[in-house]
This record gives sequence, structure tokens and C-alpha cells, in this order.
Amino acid sequence: MTALAGEPGREAGSVTARLLAVSHTGEHSGAEVVLRRLLRAATEAGWVVSAASPEGPMAEALRQDGVVVHLLPDLKLPSGPAPLAAAQLGVRQVVAAIRLRRPVGSADTVVVNGLLGLGALLPFRRRARVVWLVHDVIERRDRLFFLRLFRRAAGLTVAVSDATAAPLRARGLNVLVVRNGTPWPVEPMPGRPAGIPVIGCTAALTSWKGQNVLLDAIGKLRRSDVVVELLGGQFPKDGPYVDSLRRRAAAADLNGRVRFLGQQEDPLDRMRTWTVAVSASVLPEAGPLAPLEAMSIGLPLVGTNHGGTPEVLGHAGLLVPPGDAEAMASAINRLLEDATLWESCHRAGPEQIEAGLRLDQQLTGLLQVLGGAR
Repeated sequence: MTALAGEPGREAGSVTARLLAVSHTGEHSGAEVVLRRLLRAATEAGWVVSAASPEGPMAEALRQDGVVVHLLPDLKLPSGPAPLAAAQLGVRQVVAAIRLRRPVGSADTVVVNGLLGLGALLPFRRRARVVWLVHDVIERRDRLFFLRLFRRAAGLTVAVSDATAAPLRARGLNVLVVRNGTPWPVEPMPGRPAGIPVIGCTAALTSWKGQNVLLDAIGKLRRSDVVVELLGGQFPKDGPYVDSLRRRAAAADLNGRVRFLGQQEDPLDRMRTWTVAVSASVLPEAGPLAPLEAMSIGLPLVGTNHGGTPEVLGHAGLLVPPGDAEAMASAINRLLEDATLWESCHRAGPEQIEAGLRLDQQLTGLLQVLGGAR
């Protein structure tokens, strides 16, 4: 990505721009993918980029990208009784703040990738330009509690969707929206695949992604030849949930028709072999990346009707209530049996991505925001 005239480029005046990114988790999922893409774009635009993260897949990925990583304690909310968990988090945030003192002092702009990372930046709120990049629809009581505590740390708040911005604006925050985008152009799927229908879901195997609802929906279809492919890895804490999915997949009504694909280097390559994609999340997605990927190749999608998914899906698929296996089965069945509907969704997806959901548009917008924060 080349620097834009009047935007953060190789130099701002005569001084190179310096960006510090703070990740509250060492895990590597959708929000971390967005942050890595931003850091690559900032580097290509001439910024000096560094990061702070707990050890784990995210720190490893950043190092592979050539980013200097300052190690932090894990800033996710610990499990256990709420008062004890909050106290443990508070101690970790104090440790993180101590470790961040020098990196923050060397940065022009700090971008923090999650609510719980803001707490470690509270001591710097008067001398650091902090941009909070919001990837969650903050509605849970515990998250609203931390929002009240930490909101003062952010000088600027940027949300990835209107659904993400809404609860923050309702609590008085001034929020900019820069929608998530997906790489474009990409090779489209050539058309509806021949043979046995394959229903695919690209998501980490964790309970809020709703793969259990998808499996129940497949069991309710009128036809018994449909195959399900679950594409995504798992976090250590989700072992019991993954075990339950495997037990459900072995039940008589699914008859071994569920494939666990794990993490794959090029998910689009596999997705081009699917007939329908499903985003089954039972909690709201903020700025869902997997639906955007499906749309980009022309793969019709069934998505749950909350969070950021309704904002992007348009005519590229069908929406169903979250957690409703009957409605999901009906929507999947419509796309399998109605060739005209399938073709319409197939054409609409790439058109909608090109019109306003491209990754280059997102990164340009974020760089403009970060440049303004300077």
C-alpha cells in the first residue's frame, strides 16, 4: 500500500510516524487478523511499528511479520468468581502498565485492540494518543462495568460496524465507524459445485460460534446426503465443546457426515468447493470476517440476524434468528433447492464487496484515522 498525499506516509513533516499496537490477548482470531493487517499497512505507509502482546500465537505471528513485540501478561478476564477475577485482572493490568511505560513513551499513537487492554493504558491517558479499535458488541454486564472503568483511557474510539458502535454511543462515547473489509479482488467460485451439497462454516470451534446449532439444523433437513465441513481451530479452553460437537456428529441423524477440517492456510480454496456457507454465531459478531470472505467468492451465506452480519449480507444470503435450528434448516434448504435464489446470492456477494467492503478501503480509513490522531 502506498502512502497517500496528506495522510500518514513515510514521513510526517520531517519525523517518521511511530505506532504502538496493544493486544490484550495472545490468541489469534478475527480481531487479531484485523490488527495485523493494519500494522502491515502502516509499515508499508512508512510508519515505525511495534507491538505489545502476551506470549502466544499472536506474538509469534507479529514476530513473523517483522514487528518488535514487548511482552505483556494475559489481559483477558480470568475464570472464577467475579470479584477474584477482577482483582487478578487488575494486578495484571498494573504489571502491563509498568511494561508499557517505555514503549508508550516512544510512540506517537497507540492503538489498543480490546476493551481490557485499555485498563493498562489509563496511567498514560494525559500523555499518549490512544485509539481504541473496538471488535466487540459490548452488552454483557461485566463488559459494561469495565467500559465505565476504562473508557477514559481512549482519546478516540473506532468501531468496525454500526452494531459495535451503537452500545458505545448510547453511553456517550463519540465513535467513528470504519467497517471491516476483505481482500479484493479474489478468484471467485466458478458456479454452484456439482455433486453432493456441502455446507461449510468457517469459525473457531468455540461455543458462541454456534456450530452446535448448525449440526442440529443439518439433522432437520429433508435430505440426508448433505455434508458439513467445519473449518477452524480451537482454543484449549474449548475442549469440552469440541467433544460435544464430535458426539453430535456421530449421532444417527448425521451419520458421520461432518468433517472437522481444522485450521487451513487458504480457507477460500476450500470454501470454493462448498454449496452454502453458514455463520451460526449465537452471540453477535461485530464485523464478521468469514461472511465477507464467503461473499467475496460468490458463496451464498446463511447468517444469524444480529451484530454486524445484517449490515454486510444484503442480497448475498439469508438471515435467521440466532440459536434457531429450525429456521437455519429452512434457509439452508431454500438455497439448496432454489437455483434462482442461489444464483442471485452468488452474483450479489462480489458486487457488495467491491462496492464498499474491500480491505484496501478499510485500511485507508484506519490510516487516515490514525494520522488524524497524531
